[in-house]
Amino acid sequence: MTSHRDATGTPEPGNRRARRVRRAAVALGITLVIASAGAAVAAVRTERADSAASLAAIRTEARTSAVGRAEAAALRTERRNYARAAEAAARAAAGADLATRITAADAVLTSSKHKVADDALRQTLATALTAARAALPAVAPAARPADVSAAGVRLDAASAAVQAALTTWRQTSASTPAPAPAPTPAPAPAPAKPGVLVWITSIPPADGDGSNGHMPASAMCLIPWGTDTLGSPQYLRCDAEAALTRMSEAFKAQFGTQIALDLTYRSFDEQVAMRAALGPIAAVPGTSNHGLGLALDVPEQPDLYGFGTPRYEWLLANGPSFGWDAPADVRQGAAYPEYWHIEYHP
Repeated sequence: MTSHRDATGTPEPGNRRARRVRRAAVALGITLVIASAGAAVAAVRTERADSAASLAAIRTEARTSAVGRAEAAALRTERRNYARAAEAAARAAAGADLATRITAADAVLTSSKHKVADDALRQTLATALTAARAALPAVAPAARPADVSAAGVRLDAASAAVQAALTTWRQTSASTPAPAPAPTPAPAPAPAKPGVLVWITSIPPADGDGSNGHMPASAMCLIPWGTDTLGSPQYLRCDAEAALTRMSEAFKAQFGTQIALDLTYRSFDEQVAMRAALGPIAAVPGTSNHGLGLALDVPEQPDLYGFGTPRYEWLLANGPSFGWDAPADVRQGAAYPEYWHIEYHP
């Protein structure tokens, strides 16, 4: 058997050497196991750190997504609210425009009564007015702005058709004057006394130049019920006639008769003759509103139209809303009071 020496040079028995080798191998194995365990623990710790970071990232992403969804929902709500507000504003604007058109169309319908050849046009306008009023936002709060505007377009078309027919009627009436429908009977005037001047309304000529007392027939309209106490036809400028017609309908609702008329349009020659006959109580020729078709005289019947009578007071109170009024220089207490005289001021 081969022997080894120990550090002192003494031969070492073989069994002792083997034990030493085994102990060294065991120590090495333990070291390797400990090192491997440490590496495993480090790996586990690293993996845990990575997992925690991933979990934090997931949580952050989730929070970000939730905030994004909330912001997106708020933006959608804001857009819906803006769209609703914009639609409400558009509906209000369309409603205001439609109300203006209704007022204009209603005036056309009123002024065209008995003045168009085809009354079906007026019936169509009346139907369009009813539909337009039903489309107003105050009546139909959920109406779309486009529907409100469409009602106005249809109303304008119906109104334009009636207005065209009314213009044709006026031109025909001016060129070929015809007696108007008989008015509601009024108290008969006293017959003219011998030597007393009787004035009648002038008939406007076709070639008038538009100056005072020279109004052309194309600018004048025949008053439907308007004959004077002698049966003469009565004329006013067309806008004054339309306003008078509306006022007379209201007057009739109150008193049961149309406004009685004596004198309306007065030619320049008639103004000259009247000034010569009456002196300063008559207007200077060329200055009278009668000569422009913007004034009228009711009959000189103080018991019906005199100062303080119900009819006079009604005209004084209600006339201005139709554009008609009694000037200050003809009212009671003036130098030359004329209860019978009123004028149109558009």
